[in-house]
Amino acid sequence: MRRGILAAVLVLAAIVPAGASGSFHLIKITEVGNGNPADFVELQMFAADENLVGGRYVRTYDGLGAVRTTFRFPADVLQDGDQRTILVGRAGPVEWPVEPDFTTAELEVGGAGAVCYLDTLILPPFDCVSFGEFPAPSPLPTGSPAPALPDGPGASTLQRTLARGCPTLLEDADDSDDSAADFHLAAPSPRNNATAPTERECDPYPPETVITKRPPERTSRRRPKIAFRATERGASFECKRDGRPFRPCTSPYRRGFPVGRHLFRVAAIDGAGNRDRSPAKVRFRRVRGRR
Repeated sequence: MRRGILAAVLVLAAIVPAGASGSFHLIKITEVGNGNPADFVELQMFAADENLVGGRYVRTYDGLGAVRTTFRFPADVLQDGDQRTILVGRAGPVEWPVEPDFTTAELEVGGAGAVCYLDTLILPPFDCVSFGEFPAPSPLPTGSPAPALPDGPGASTLQRTLARGCPTLLEDADDSDDSAADFHLAAPSPRNNATAPTERECDPYPPETVITKRPPERTSRRRPKIAFRATERGASFECKRDGRPFRPCTSPYRRGFPVGRHLFRVAAIDGAGNRDRSPAKVRFRRVRGRR
């Protein structure tokens, strides 16, 4: 029977485009825990008012790819409101750092396997993560598995790797359908639906770097003055001279250059860690002279 179901999933997976398996109403798996304090799965929406989980499933698989547990959300789950995250935890006498939105005996994760969010039990899942030893020829769109999940109190959890500069903002680029690339081990930080969204406080945008003072194309000055600024206050800078690596620097830059042609580059970095992707450039030639 199980082979028949897997065959049906494989056939349907070939019909449904890969991108369709990546999301459903902008919902993704963002954290998976194995016994710290109990097994849990956190789902996150791309935006508020995207809570459309009613009647859908969270299914877990063991390290051989067999179904371990299946939890179905109640059909009457509120379908609107500010639904940023939803936390499903395994029922038991444990003390949660945040109270799960749903607790159930039908949730068991384990150290190796997979977790998927599905609409029905025979269609390809909308989102999946695999970890530890997991079968390579799997019908689940998980790519290479993420590291195995440690278990017990104090153990790390698997968390989706989000773009630097906005650690809670979920974007398309954060889901490549490859678990090893999309997830990493970190200290537990489960969030339930009562957790206030923090995306408005995030800064995912890099600053721009502007040259305000540059030497002429030909200069005899050994220490030509190069000044620059960022389009965001409080930014720091990294400078690169010719083929050397980028290093921290400040404006104005007044270090010695030997005779010859030079390419100077500088990139601003804001307080959130966003780095200018197109550093400003200065080209000049230092010629022999008295200065």
